[in-house]
Amino acid sequence: MAFGKYAVDYEQRIDYDRLRTERLQRAKDQLAKTDLGAILSWDAATIRYLTSYYDPTCMRASETQCVFLPRSGDPILFCTDTPSETERRMPWMTGRVRPSVPSLKLTAKTANDVTALILVDIIARLLAEHGVEKQPLGIDGSVFGITISEAFGNAGIPTVNATPVLDEARQIKTRDEIELMRISCANTESAFAAIVDAIRPGIREVDLVGIGIKALYEEGVDHTENLVCCSGYNTNPYRWSFSDKPVRPGDLIYIDVTGASYQGYVPCVYRTFCCGKATSRQRELYDECRTMLYDAIEVVKDGATDYDIYEKWPDSPEYWGYSSWHECAPFAFGHGLGLTLHDQPVISPLKKLGGQPPQELKAGMTIALETYVGRKGEQDGVRLEETLLVTEGGYEVLSRWPIDELMECWPRQR
Repeated sequence: MAFGKYAVDYEQRIDYDRLRTERLQRAKDQLAKTDLGAILSWDAATIRYLTSYYDPTCMRASETQCVFLPRSGDPILFCTDTPSETERRMPWMTGRVRPSVPSLKLTAKTANDVTALILVDIIARLLAEHGVEKQPLGIDGSVFGITISEAFGNAGIPTVNATPVLDEARQIKTRDEIELMRISCANTESAFAAIVDAIRPGIREVDLVGIGIKALYEEGVDHTENLVCCSGYNTNPYRWSFSDKPVRPGDLIYIDVTGASYQGYVPCVYRTFCCGKATSRQRELYDECRTMLYDAIEVVKDGATDYDIYEKWPDSPEYWGYSSWHECAPFAFGHGLGLTLHDQPVISPLKKLGGQPPQELKAGMTIALETYVGRKGEQDGVRLEETLLVTEGGYEVLSRWPIDELMECWPRQR
C-alpha cells in the first residue's frame, strides 16, 4: 500500500472511473467468448463488479436486486432504492437503473406464478431491445435457479449457468482492485492490534470479536462478517466460530479477520496468539503450522498450479489423525479473494483426490492460503493464514501482521 486510503488532490490513488471501466470491460470480454446473449445475476459481488452498486446484506437473501448485462450494451441495474436517487449518486449509471424485480424466491411457488411471468416479461423485452432474444440467457447468483430456468424456458428463452463466465472475469484483478486489496489487508492490522491489546484472562471470545469488528468499522469497512475466535480447548479439534468462553492463562487463541469489506474487497487473515507465556509444545505446533504454510507460499508464482501447492502439504489425512480427507480438508486449504471471500481459484486437496486437473495460478490473482496443526487428544490447535498477490516472478504477501513466532499477550509481546 503505497499511499493513504482516502481520496486527495495531490496524489493519484485509487482511480474509480478506471476501476469501473476495467472491471466492466473484463466482464464484457468474457461474455464475448461465449454464445450467451446476456447475463442476469442476483449475486451481490457481480452487481458491484458490473455497476459499483452496493447491495446491502439485508436485501441479498430476498433476491430483489439484480443486474442485466447484454453482450451488445451496458449493464442495467434493478434495485430497491429509488432509481432517480441511485442515478444521482451513481451518474455513470444514468438511464440504466430500474425498480427492483419481483422476488421469485419469496413469492413464486411455480414457474407459472404471476411474479415469474412478470420477471420473464421484463427480461424478454430487454433481450429483444438488444437484439439477443434468440441467444441463451446466462443465470448467476440465484438459489431459485430451477424455477427461473423453467420460467424462461416456457417463454422460449434457454438458460445456462453463467457463474463460470463471471468467475473467469473476476479472478484476475486490475491495478485498482489490487490496491483495494492492499488497503483491506492493512485494515486487518488495526483489528489484530486492538485484539492483542485486549487479550487477558477473563475476556470472552465474543468480546474479542466485538473489539475487532469495532476497529474494522473505524477503518472504514462497509461490511464485515463475524470474526472467528477460538481459544483453549475450542482450538482442537478445529472449528469456525466463537462463543462466550472466557480466555484463561495459557490458552492459545486463533482469530480470523475475515470478510472485512473495504469498498467491496475482502481479506482473510488468520493468526494465533497465546494468553501469557507459551509452552514449548505450543511453540512446536506453531512453528509446524507456519512451516507448512510458508512451504506452500514459496511455490506461488505465475504459471504454478494448485498441484504444486499440494506437494508441499501432508499427503495423507493421517497426518492430522483422520482416515478421510473429507474430515480434514479445511486443514490445508486455499481460496481466491476479491469481491467475495471465496473467489476462484479453489485450492483443496479434495480436487486432486477427485481427479480434477491442475488449476494454474496467474499473475493478478489474489489468494489466501491457510494451514492448521493440532493433534488428536491434545488441547491446542494452531491456525495461520496469509493473503497473497500472485506476481510474474512469485508473490507479494499483502497481510503484514507478524507471523514469524507465536505472539504472547498479557502482557503484550514487545
